[in-house]
Amino acid sequence: KRRRMKILYYFKDQDTPMYQWQRFHIFEDLSKHGCEITVLNPLKYSTVDNANSALIKHLASVHYDLFMTPHNENDLYIETLQNIRKKSIPTLLICFDNLTTPHFHKKICKYFDLVWLTSKETKYLFDKWGANSKFLPYAANPNLYIPQNNADILKVLFIGTPYGSRTKMINILLNNNIPVSLYANIVGPANNQNNKNHTNYKDLINSGLNMLHYPIGRKLLYASIKNKVFKQSVLNLKSECLETHPAIPLQLMMETYSQYAIALSSVANRHTGVLKHPVNIVNLRSFEIPAAAGLQFCSYNSELAEYFESGKEAVYYTNEQDMLEKARFYLSSQQTSLRQKMKLAARRRAENEHTWFCRFQKVFDNLGLKYDK
Repeated sequence: KRRRMKILYYFKDQDTPMYQWQRFHIFEDLSKHGCEITVLNPLKYSTVDNANSALIKHLASVHYDLFMTPHNENDLYIETLQNIRKKSIPTLLICFDNLTTPHFHKKICKYFDLVWLTSKETKYLFDKWGANSKFLPYAANPNLYIPQNNADILKVLFIGTPYGSRTKMINILLNNNIPVSLYANIVGPANNQNNKNHTNYKDLINSGLNMLHYPIGRKLLYASIKNKVFKQSVLNLKSECLETHPAIPLQLMMETYSQYAIALSSVANRHTGVLKHPVNIVNLRSFEIPAAAGLQFCSYNSELAEYFESGKEAVYYTNEQDMLEKARFYLSSQQTSLRQKMKLAARRRAENEHTWFCRFQKVFDNLGLKYDK
């Protein structure tokens, strides 16, 4: 009988795409490889104290092979974590955004057996803070969509909220008469006002102060200020080349990526696309597109180019002129065969090397956990 690895995930499981992508990608992929993930959601308890007490009580009655969480000491007390380690349960901290918010885990990271970093640039900080850290990039679940032989739509696709660097890329295409299909809920003035009313200024100030302590943080802060002052991120909604659609659920994203000729991806973090030298990042979208047999189109990123080869599995541009030339080339009806060949090559690479189970295998090995491959 195949042995199932049991994982307890202490996780604020909110019903929004920002959180639910983990169920579609991580949970589903690991489940197919004999890993059973149980969620203990601290939001279901009236206080953080009660959530921590419930966690300790639960672990006293159920055996798990691994405990993991993305949260810090505000939600998972260090004392609780030490209690878990005394039970000889390996502990894993997953830092999904350690490039932009490394200080979020500064106090708690050293208490975990392993800290998973999704960006390598701030690893030196975690090492300084005493953490046993390992860099592993994002991945995707190829089981969400099986490629079909669909005729591709000759437009540039972008799925996601247009802001900062994303808006700049889309506007460059639109201003040069290149057709773009945007799937997003465009935020209007009223919604913007509502968002302002819910802004936690204390957290905003603390985040800004923390950014001042490391080079990338200072660059992110400068880009945000520059973008706000010069208003460089206003989407050209009046363009005749822009086709807008409502945001689509996660279940349909993968299929949509495969249907278009090329899918625009952003590797410039936050607003840094307004800078001459942006802060690059490889995120979930970088792996979703190829896993869906989509053709990824983005600015050249040396790390991403290690995962998907230029001209064979993805299309990278080096400047604005190169972007426009390659967009026109790959949108041509004469390049249908080339696009299909590249899409399938990207899909194979994603299946073989960039699934979530591939990533977790390295975590399991690092922690000395036995599992059925």
